[in-house]
Amino acid sequence: MLRSLISFVVHRRMLALCATLLIAVYGVYSYLQTAIEAYPDVTNVQVGVIAQAPGLAPEEVERQITQPLERELNGTPGLISLRSESYFGLSMINLVFNDDAESFKARAEVSQRLPQADLPPGVTPEMAPDYTPLGKIFYYRLKSDRHTLAQLRTEQEWHVTRVLKQVQGVADIVSVGGFVKEFHVEVDPDKLYGLGLSLQDVADALEKSNRNVGGGLLRRGEQSLIVRGIGLLTRPEDMQRVVVALRGGHAVTIGDVARVMQSHTPRQGSVGQNEQDDIVQGIVLLKRGANPSVVLDEIHAKVAQLNGGELPQGMQMVTNYDRSDLVGHTLSTVQHNLLFGATLIVSVLWLVLRSLRGSLIVATVIPLSLLVAFIGLHWLGMPANLISMGAIDFGIMVNGAVVLAENIIRNARLRKPQTQLDLRHIIIDSAVAVAKPTLFAMAIVIAALIPVFSLQSIEGRIFRPLAMTYTFALIGALVFAMGLVPALCALLLKPKHVMVEEPKVFDAMHHGYERRVGSLLASVRLRWLVAGTAVAVLALAGLSVRWLGTEFLPELDEGDAYVLVQMPPSISLEKGQEVLRDVRRRLGQYPEVISVTSEQGRPESGTDNETQNL
Repeated sequence: MLRSLISFVVHRRMLALCATLLIAVYGVYSYLQTAIEAYPDVTNVQVGVIAQAPGLAPEEVERQITQPLERELNGTPGLISLRSESYFGLSMINLVFNDDAESFKARAEVSQRLPQADLPPGVTPEMAPDYTPLGKIFYYRLKSDRHTLAQLRTEQEWHVTRVLKQVQGVADIVSVGGFVKEFHVEVDPDKLYGLGLSLQDVADALEKSNRNVGGGLLRRGEQSLIVRGIGLLTRPEDMQRVVVALRGGHAVTIGDVARVMQSHTPRQGSVGQNEQDDIVQGIVLLKRGANPSVVLDEIHAKVAQLNGGELPQGMQMVTNYDRSDLVGHTLSTVQHNLLFGATLIVSVLWLVLRSLRGSLIVATVIPLSLLVAFIGLHWLGMPANLISMGAIDFGIMVNGAVVLAENIIRNARLRKPQTQLDLRHIIIDSAVAVAKPTLFAMAIVIAALIPVFSLQSIEGRIFRPLAMTYTFALIGALVFAMGLVPALCALLLKPKHVMVEEPKVFDAMHHGYERRVGSLLASVRLRWLVAGTAVAVLALAGLSVRWLGTEFLPELDEGDAYVLVQMPPSISLEKGQEVLRDVRRRLGQYPEVISVTSEQGRPESGTDNETQNL
């Protein structure tokens, strides 16, 4: 069967080249569609549940919110772990599912159970965005020389967030810092008591008055007019004129019993940068499984669009952190390895074979095998990362092609073909002679990866992409060695290209090796000496393992440093800003530091569990 296959590709070499071209095109498409990550994402499928109850102490949050939610969420199909945390005004529950779970189904199961929990009025639990701990891919700030923090935060909430969420693959935008605009009604208790009113009367009056209603259609002649009741409150003055009750024939308004002002939501956190204690920052969260390179490219386009004139005059978005820099370094590392490996292999093969065309034929297997690896990853929906791509050994990948090409050139030098037809017969015979050993050698290497495929949990998520990438690349190398290399040899090699004398130094090395092996086989004493030396080296290598350092993942220096500042638990937000200002100033004194950004507490959305002392 191997002879029939090799004979077919040699005589139908253009068909083999067309098939290779189709595979290469699909491989490029798969490469563009495959997510490229710097590090493998080791997290399980997780679903976060957030419930906020402003004003409740942690003990009340635990008893009234967290425990009822836990009772309903326990027993969710595929659940292996449930962890909860209760803070001031915030309940966070994290559900961890097994390796076979799908994120969409897990979130659907959780969403069906949340409404069944018996919670206090006004508390509505919601699921956290569908992202992983590695999903914070883009940090930015809104900067202006003429807008207040409240105006910046309003623009962030109502405009910037909406535009960035249009990008496919963005799970959510977390807004931190600044002031969220609110209208505060400060009621005078004495005036309420004197008029016989309560706080509930004031709240009911505001709720009933703060709405727009529809009144149907009003026919007037040949026209139909839409009737609307406009009552939405947009200014403090509008709220002051809301009627609460009638006393003595006179209307009692909100302004009679309270003071209305524009203020902001009580904050639980802030963001500072360099000398500024308060800035408005946004964090783009990458959806689980999305391609960060594609998403970041679209985010860059949206940022340019916003800075190009959509933001108010004087306001602009400034990037604080961009994951594309790290992804770019990852891709450049893979590309450098590919180019360096191909150049090295071509150089070494030319020294050995003395045939530039033969060296280039062998080198074509490297990029094509990598494209096959991307095809396999694309089919499985697995991302590629620096560990899986960097572990590919180009020497092993081209091993079959090297053996086949060397045997073809060696036999051609011995048999000295006169015509192209004679060379084709030599190519077929030479390829068939080494096809079976090459196939078995590749199969042994792939079989050695079987234990890696059996890994589970975190170690499986780290090394399974490596094993899959390596396996697909080896399969591609084997296919191209058996199908493409003979076809290229038949197409590009001529009898004059292979009639090159072998360098004398290699001939001397060959004869010297023959003499050494002959003397070794002739002496029993030398055989035992060689065997003993091999065992001693093996034992020494085994003993040296105990002194080798180990690490969970290889070190990756991104150029950023993360410093955790822990302050007293009871510290206020304002005092914490003062402490962090001093920390930023001290860190900024180092000449290598470009910028220092500090985050304190948590955002209003409740997506983070940090308290004001962190």
